Amino acid sequence: MSQYQRVGDWMVENKVISEQQRDEALRLQKESKQRFGEVLISLGYITERQVVECLSRQYDLPICELSEVKPSETALRLVSPTFALSRLILPLKVTATEFHCAICDPLDIEGTDYLTKALGKRLHISIAGPGEIFDAIAQNYAMPTAKKSAPLTVESAASEKPKTKAAPAKKSRPTKVHEQADRRDLLAAIAGTGSESIWDTFQD
Repeated sequence: MSQYQRVGDWMVENKVISEQQRDEALRLQKESKQRFGEVLISLGYITERQVVECLSRQYDLPICELSEVKPSETALRLVSPTFALSRLILPLKVTATEFHCAICDPLDIEGTDYLTKALGKRLHISIAGPGEIFDAIAQNYAMPTAKKSAPLTVESAASEKPKTKAAPAKKSRPTKVHEQADRRDLLAAIAGTGSESIWDTFQD
């Protein structure tokens, strides 16, 4: 099968979905701006795991079992939570020459190109489902809506005097996030937190 065959056509050809289901999903995708696989999942035509397996076979990429992986702190610090969430890219680990990450959309060339250019490393990409990546980003960046996020550490007032100097405001940049309410809410929750990373100076 050609690498450039559309995933919907590949799913029909391999009897994962019907032509009617593909056409309906494509129509709704144009209206919602969601990823094709996410539309199929929301319609109940396919499971997230099936989408992951289809993309893995189509693009010859390994599947990342996120429940068995612990992202490194070094890798997480290189990518801001806002960028990770808006692109659904989860940093996994970094070496001298490679940056390992999990993605749900192999066609997000813009996002992966940003990583390659900014980090100056070769990307080692694996595939996981959008819901899995969303939850893993929230958990590993300790965001407010994380299902299993670590408890916040609050310093005692007696241990250190509170800092009164406000952090300088940072210029915001537009994020390309799909219109799911939970993702919008999470982006709003982390806006203006001042997380430091290479992306703080990166403009779309």
